Amino acid sequence: MSPGKHAFLVAAGAVAVVGTVSTGVGAASSSDGPALSNVPTANTKSDGYAPASRLSPELAQIAVAQGSTRLENPSALTSYYGYDNDVLNAAGQPQMLPLPGSATEAQKTEPDKNTYLVFKDSLKGADPGYDYGSHFLFQGHELGVGGAGYITRINLDADAAHRVTLLATTDVNGKSLSTIDGSTWDPWARRLLFTTENENVPTYAATPSYPSTVTDVSGALGRGGFEGIQNDSAGDV
Repeated sequence: MSPGKHAFLVAAGAVAVVGTVSTGVGAASSSDGPALSNVPTANTKSDGYAPASRLSPELAQIAVAQGSTRLENPSALTSYYGYDNDVLNAAGQPQMLPLPGSATEAQKTEPDKNTYLVFKDSLKGADPGYDYGSHFLFQGHELGVGGAGYITRINLDADAAHRVTLLATTDVNGKSLSTIDGSTWDPWARRLLFTTENENVPTYAATPSYPSTVTDVSGALGRGGFEGIQNDSAGDV
């Protein structure tokens, strides 16, 4: 398998693939980055206005998942990538906008920091007979009903029916996951690491295949209100 050629832009409720960035095969490793032209005039801040993205000419933006993308393995907690199942419409789908005369809508889960990994071999998913490819995006979800979080994986080589896999809603002890902010890959432990903004809930380590084995690693990494987590070039977290 050749090295992956993907980079990513992340927006609220959606993930877009753009351009070309080379990563190593196996556990993803950082690279020197792509050679991109500068954007001559970047967008300026304008309250209440959402301008179209301005990209370097070497990049193209393609959406690969959005909040309404259905999970290949829905659960009682969530059936769609960016929403909980707490408020459903007559068709049993999350109510993504308030109906006339109502202020209620389904909880937006805000898929947070994405971690992009390339593996030599395909990871497992909910469909045991399907080849999920080797290019993946992982994310924890920052918001959830009752503080319940979960981990999803976008399968970039998969078809629409297998595009997003729900990897875990509980840890190895059956305890519900807390909402998650940051994520990174630990190449030595071969685990994803996830942090939260709540200093009273665990820091997690999770395996990348399905179903993910999630463990509390607060004893090794500590607890704190961590917005994100990252490895440096020396391997320090």
